[in-house]
Amino acid sequence: MNKPFQPVDFPLPENIERSELVLSCAQFNENLQFFIDKLGFKLDSISPADNPRVAQVSAYGQCIQLQFGEDPETPITLRLLYQSANGDDNEDEEETILIAPNGTCIAFAPAIEAPTVPAICQSFVLSKKDSPLIWNDGRAGMSYRDLIPGRQGGRVIASHIRIQQGGPVADYNHYHNVRFQMIYCYKGWVRVVYQDQGADFVLNPGDCVMQPTGIRHRVMACSPGLEVVEISCPA
Repeated sequence: MNKPFQPVDFPLPENIERSELVLSCAQFNENLQFFIDKLGFKLDSISPADNPRVAQVSAYGQCIQLQFGEDPETPITLRLLYQSANGDDNEDEEETILIAPNGTCIAFAPAIEAPTVPAICQSFVLSKKDSPLIWNDGRAGMSYRDLIPGRQGGRVIASHIRIQQGGPVADYNHYHNVRFQMIYCYKGWVRVVYQDQGADFVLNPGDCVMQPTGIRHRVMACSPGLEVVEISCPA
């Protein structure tokens, strides 16, 4: 029986090697064959040998433990992501759903789903630098000022971004799932690195960079008082 959850400070082990999704199922054998025969999972282990009640299967970078028990009251969704034959132009591709015998939802979807670009709702917007500024705290010590609050119906977003403290930036490798993104360096300098684009480089005032959808990047360091403008579609 599981112990009641106690909110304590738990030191994260340093030797974590993999994750495992545990699925309970009343129809153990039927679910095991479903994952092996229908989804292409490999059986890693099963026990006990004479009356199996626990099995480990793996595929697509995902490890799953199937264990005999009651089917979950709330179905679990396992998403299997694939590279679309249409590349990034996969907006019209819908998820394909399979339901396992224990109610687990298996969803097949493009690895990078193309974002939907809403119809533009144009309006006149004047954003003056000397007007009362509203800065919102963002990630990695960055502050954001929304230059187009209405965002033209969700079609476009323009952000004035600043980092007041210079030096290393506590950013991490990430990507944005957008159709268009441009960064313009307005004040100061910033050192960035992009996936498959060689060594890191510096953007100085007047420099700009176009970021294709899905490209991983990281902000490494900047000067005190850095300011850039970022424009993306969709918002």
